[in-house]
Amino acid sequence: MLRGRGGSAHLQSEAVVLDRAGIRLVIPLDAIETVHVARSKRPTAEIRLNSAATGADATTVCAIGSRSTEAVEAFAHAVNAAVPQRDEAERRIDGAALVKAVERPFMPRTPCRPFLSTDEWWACGALTCLFAVGLLLPALAGDGSLAKLWAGTFAGLVFGCAVARGTWRATVTWWLLHRYGVTTVATCVGYEPGEDDNSQGVLVYSFTATAGTAHVIRRTGSRPGPDEIEVSYDPARPDFAVGPRQPWVRTLILLIRLLVGVPVTLVMAAYLLWYFTTAMHP
Repeated sequence: MLRGRGGSAHLQSEAVVLDRAGIRLVIPLDAIETVHVARSKRPTAEIRLNSAATGADATTVCAIGSRSTEAVEAFAHAVNAAVPQRDEAERRIDGAALVKAVERPFMPRTPCRPFLSTDEWWACGALTCLFAVGLLLPALAGDGSLAKLWAGTFAGLVFGCAVARGTWRATVTWWLLHRYGVTTVATCVGYEPGEDDNSQGVLVYSFTATAGTAHVIRRTGSRPGPDEIEVSYDPARPDFAVGPRQPWVRTLILLIRLLVGVPVTLVMAAYLLWYFTTAMHP
């Protein structure tokens, strides 16, 4: 899967599917001569079709640009490897005549994950220990006002920890996937039910990385879920994958988290430093 400005291209078993300007084109692999990587200001994948005229240049059906050179090269390599080998006589076919325009199917939204995961439950345990320590120390020293201050402001500290964690994860995700991310399609391969009938289960999706290795991504949801979803992953760490989101959405979320998260994190860190140093030892 290659996503770029104004469209996307998806390599399937026997064709390349182009979605651009509200139109879906299905290009059989037999119609493609090659996918050329143009390294201009923005790396671009040019899908060139076979021409029926002898000695004629290949026709470019679509050019999709992307900021990620790795994503463009990975897409071109995958398509060129899938194009069947033909002799010169077989190359002289009208590739444009094989291209079909079809109606784009409706893709349901992927269910959102629950508020707390297993790791977040561990984080709640750590915060509980922090609350106990911050309350126990002034209580042993006989400073009731400081203990009341800690109890009254701890909710704000929990909020600050959540904001700091979200800011860090959003920054790492945006940085890795913005620079090195490759987009592909993951297929639903299983479903893990929840602990009871009222809790959501886990949908298991499988995708193949550019190295040919299979990886899975789990998303909380109920059955039936979408058969296919788009995922973006880091080629150096294929297990690091996230669900579908447009690049501008990830950038906007990062900016919002930075503008809100960084000041909140600094205030929280300064308060903890003051409480366990100056306030404890006036």
